[in-house]
Amino acid sequence: IGLNKKDYPLDEWPHEEQEKYGRGTVRTTEKFYKTFGIHVKEQRIEHHLCRFVGRPMMKEFLPALREDRMGLDYDKITYEFKDPMPDNKPKVPKRKPGPDWG
Repeated sequence: IGLNKKDYPLDEWPHEEQEKYGRGTVRTTEKFYKTFGIHVKEQRIEHHLCRFVGRPMMKEFLPALREDRMGLDYDKITYEFKDPMPDNKPKVPKRKPGPDWG
């Protein structure tokens, strides 16, 4: 899905459910990442997304609800999440990537 660093071996994460769940086809991964503040190239995210989830998100995305009410029409979404409190970063412990994640 485009999140792994180029030198990270793809065989080091489980693929069992990749086909079952996939990533969908209603929007590109790039559109999803841009909408929700995921910066793949820089390997970072916008913090405080949880403050957007709920009423603020519904207010922003409800106009993009598909006519069949089965999800969103991402072509109608121009929103890009930006950290509303960039000076208040959560403290996250540094971890080395590896198979012990989880």
